[in-house]
Parts: sequence; C-alpha cells; structure tokens
Amino acid sequence: MSQYSENLQAMIAKPAHYLKEVGDQWQTPPALFWGVFAKFGPFVLDLFTDGENNKCANYYTVEDNALVQDWAEDLNGGKAFANPPYSRSSYEDEQAITGMRNIIDKTRIERDKGAKVVYLIKSATSEVWWPEDADHVCFIRGRISFDLPAWFRPANKKQAASSAGFACAIAIFDKEWQGDRMGYINREDLLRDGKVLLDIINAAAYHTPTALTIKGTIETRPDDSEQGEQIDIEHMITQAKHEEATNSKWPSEVQYVVEEAFKANPNKFNDYRHAVLSEIANTRLLEKQRPSKIIAELSTMLERTEPMRATA
Repeated sequence: MSQYSENLQAMIAKPAHYLKEVGDQWQTPPALFWGVFAKFGPFVLDLFTDGENNKCANYYTVEDNALVQDWAEDLNGGKAFANPPYSRSSYEDEQAITGMRNIIDKTRIERDKGAKVVYLIKSATSEVWWPEDADHVCFIRGRISFDLPAWFRPANKKQAASSAGFACAIAIFDKEWQGDRMGYINREDLLRDGKVLLDIINAAAYHTPTALTIKGTIETRPDDSEQGEQIDIEHMITQAKHEEATNSKWPSEVQYVVEEAFKANPNKFNDYRHAVLSEIANTRLLEKQRPSKIIAELSTMLERTEPMRATA
C-alpha cells in the first residue's frame, strides 16, 4: 500500500474531520455526473475512486493506482469518466500516483492506444497541466459545487458546509472525435438532463422490489436468483420502461421529435435511449422550445453515443 493510500485510510478512520482535509475526495454530484453521462457517455470505467465513491460499475481504487493500469485494454472500446485528484504529485518507488501533469501525460499515452476518456476538471487554463491538446473541451457556464464524501464526519458546525464551487470544464480525449474542438454548456442544462436520468433510474429501482443500492449496478436481495447477482442498470431501465409502455404514451409532438432524431441516427436506437430522449423532448416542449431546435439537440446527443451492436 502506498503512503498516499495509507494517509487516506488514516484520515477516513478519524472520528471527526475538517473541510481542509477533504482535498482530493470532493465528489461529483450525482445529477451532474448523469448530465455528463447523457451528453458524452455512456461510461464503463471510473478512473479515480477511493473504492466507495465510484460512478461506474468498473473502477480503479487508490490501491490499484490508475496510472499503472492499461486503460485502453480495460475499456475495450468503451469510455472512461474521471473527476481526477488535484493534489500535488506524489510517488511510490518513483511511480507517480497523483498529480495532474502525470494524469494528463498518462491520458495522452492511453488515447494513442485507443482509449476514450471524459474528464470533469477545473477550468484552470493557466495551469501547466491544462490539456491544450484535448480533442474537445466544453466549458460549463456556472460554478460547480461538489459533495462531501460519505465518510466525512464534521468536527463542528462550521465543517458542515459544502464546496463553495468553482468553474469547471469537460475535457475529452478521443482520437476519433469528429466534433468541434471547443464548446459551452449551461450548468442548469447538465443538471436537468442528469435529473431526468436519475428519475428513470429511481423509477426502475422502485419497480424492482429486490433493489437495495445503485452504484453502477444494482445489488439484489437473495430470492430465486444467486446471492449477490448484479443487474445491469441499462437493461433494468429498459425493462421497466417496457413494462410501463402499456400504461403511458407520449404526446404526438414528443413522439415526432424523438422519431426525427432517430431517423438521422438509425443505428443508435434502443428502448433505453428512446425513453431518455422522450423525457428530454417532453421537458423542452413544455418550455416552449421549437421542435426543430429540440430535434437538433437530440440528434447531437445521439451522435455522441456509441452505435448499437448487432446481436446474433
């Protein structure tokens, strides 16, 4: 175990904590993560976690040290997400463990091998580590506040405050990227789209009586299935939405814009994506947005997703 990992475990074990101690462990708010997921995902691997705050079913822990792993091989064509640690560079036997310069250098190597990585990072363009050569940078309009880790026990009332927030950007490393090099997105749009996904996930969990927790997958109580069985979230949501189809039907305006978006992206269709886009389209129509604008937005979202693979 590295000294960095030992220090982290010792801090977690303390009976009380101070905000200044949190450091690398500030966590991405769920709605924000799912907003990024909706626009730039799906993600199959979380690169930097403490073993408890992972956003994907597959993840590296501090002990794994992401900087020595083969991301491209583990991703196998999928995409990774990371809200990376910002602490100064630390090493164990001359091997880097943290440090944004080390992380970005590793990312370039993995990109050349075919890895696709999406970062939620500080919008710190003056820093030496800033990824000038990222394939796409999307600046978020509005400051982002991050969540305290679950293990945080405030030493006093003053320590119960959350992150004050700072400017952020989404940086994409993907040598197959076909879009613009730079763009902007409103924080409220990310959070709104993330909330749509969270609502779908929670609804699916509600309709799955054995659901206990959601952490990339659903852990189930022992019943007729094997104890500890893992249910894939996307499959679960699709199944739940299919079961609800006979009891609900989207207005014709919603169906129209979603169908038009899929017409331009026929190989991106599945029931899960259709359900998500229908939720978003319905929200946009209620906001009195023009159908043509909504179709363009949904089409762009689909263009960012992976094509569905043919099944035998």
